[in-house]
Amino acid sequence: MAKIRIAIVEDHEIVREGLRAALGAEPDMEVVGDVGAGTEAVALVQRTRPDILLLDIKLGDLEGPEVCRQVLDVAPRTSVVMLTSYAQEALLVRSLAAGAKGYIVKDVELTELKRMLRLVYRGNSVLDPKITAHVIHTATNGVTGMSTAARAATLSEKDLAIVRYLSDGMTNKEIAARVHLSPHTVKDRLEKLRDTFGARTRAQLVTRVLMEGLIQTA
Repeated sequence: MAKIRIAIVEDHEIVREGLRAALGAEPDMEVVGDVGAGTEAVALVQRTRPDILLLDIKLGDLEGPEVCRQVLDVAPRTSVVMLTSYAQEALLVRSLAAGAKGYIVKDVELTELKRMLRLVYRGNSVLDPKITAHVIHTATNGVTGMSTAARAATLSEKDLAIVRYLSDGMTNKEIAARVHLSPHTVKDRLEKLRDTFGARTRAQLVTRVLMEGLIQTA
């Protein structure tokens, strides 16, 4: 039986070694490599071609979502699972937008971690139960009574492009250059879009638009 090939990027050596030992002890899993810096992740993946990359979301040199993008550029068949101490909506949105297939909090039980990694290997996406309720609450709290279809009807292609670029982590100035508007106009449009979706923050706006399937992530 083929083993699940797992690579690990984690800047805390104790955590990294613990994961290597725990996952490597499973009969259907093999840890093919590990590094402690985001700048080493692409080389690790190119060298080992893992099925799953277990990636710390907060590294000393780079943030996980950026590393995720770099990895998927060179190894699109590798499934990236973010490992985090932070149950934060903005980080979740950025991770999903970068292409991550999972988002797991570090205090997860080992048996649950292994179960979720097996699900990812079989083609599923996973979200740690500890943050599911939080995400659902923040994504839906205050949403207007408009239906998805009604909201979609109010949006132009340029509005959707603005939100797509926002999900990529761009600033108003960067978005403005892409959509050929002034930064002030982009700011005004984002404020109106937040009102439309009942979002208090930019991250909530992206979350709600993603959940309603109105934009596709990278």
